[in-house]
Amino acid sequence: MRTRHDETEEPKRDLRPGAITRLVQQKRNAERVSVFINGTFAFGLALDLAVRAGLKKGQALTVEEQQTLLDEEERLKAKAAALDYIAYQARTEEEVRRKLTRKGFDEAIADEAVERMRELGYLDDEDYARAYARGRLTGRGHGPQRIRNDLRKRGVAAKTIDAVLDEVVEPDDLRETALRHGRKRWVRLQREEDLRKRRKKLSDFLMRRGYGFDLIREVVEVLEAEDE
Repeated sequence: MRTRHDETEEPKRDLRPGAITRLVQQKRNAERVSVFINGTFAFGLALDLAVRAGLKKGQALTVEEQQTLLDEEERLKAKAAALDYIAYQARTEEEVRRKLTRKGFDEAIADEAVERMRELGYLDDEDYARAYARGRLTGRGHGPQRIRNDLRKRGVAAKTIDAVLDEVVEPDDLRETALRHGRKRWVRLQREEDLRKRRKKLSDFLMRRGYGFDLIREVVEVLEAEDE
């Protein structure tokens, strides 16, 4: 199995049964070994995997056994790539899965890596969605609909999004946040002499931020009353 992420100096694999004649540590990467079978280079392999598999000179390997080793290396690479991606910042399961498939890993191997990250506690879509929602609500003033759409794009399940929004969204806090951000925009729109256009621009602004129609109408009414 050769995938896009595995583009090295190693030639294309043509697996054939035979006995290991040489195990050579690679010059460009001391953590890998080149495996020669019947005097011909067969494939490269991670050094620790070769050690764990107990590979040694003279050992006979079937094509199936060789492929099993290469498949296991793919799994290790996928898990390492997943860890590296997660270490940069918090991710959803689907984001990690997409990243791995873009790097050329088979879907089954990507799924297995994601499952392992979840088992280790490195991936938790509910925790991710909760932190994301709170940050967008309080930090950026985004409304529930925008948060819902953003989380959906990141692959979070609809039922998880619903549960998180029910938990973190407080109607009174949401109203105050909408008023605060709406008021800033209302002030910036003072040069607009046409009141109807000013209302429309404010409504569009709040809609883009993800607030519902009823709350937008309330905010517009409150801000108009404050002007009066």
